[in-house]
Amino acid sequence: MSAQPKKKISKVRGKTRRAHWRATLPRLVLCAKCKVLKLPHRACPECGYYGRAKVLSTKLESKVHKTLEKTKPDKPSVPKKATQPKTTHKTINTPKNTGEEFHTDQE
Repeated sequence: MSAQPKKKISKVRGKTRRAHWRATLPRLVLCAKCKVLKLPHRACPECGYYGRAKVLSTKLESKVHKTLEKTKPDKPSVPKKATQPKTTHKTINTPKNTGEEFHTDQE
């Protein structure tokens, strides 16, 4: 047998109990450096500052850093020598290629 309530709980009593079950909006403050809304006592996600100290690297900074690393050449590029493509087929001397007449021995 499962547990059952001993007495019926009225609608008002149940709603009164659930009155404090509500979602609250987060309290937001302005960042002192970039003036963006942020959660208090946390580093700013936009500029990465907590108070006067830089504690986080932002996404924009990491993207710039990656692009600078990609554009920076590691070694000076040396142009490769031009090579002719290899031929894989053999040319057959036909009357067009040699200027001679082509005869067959069929009779």
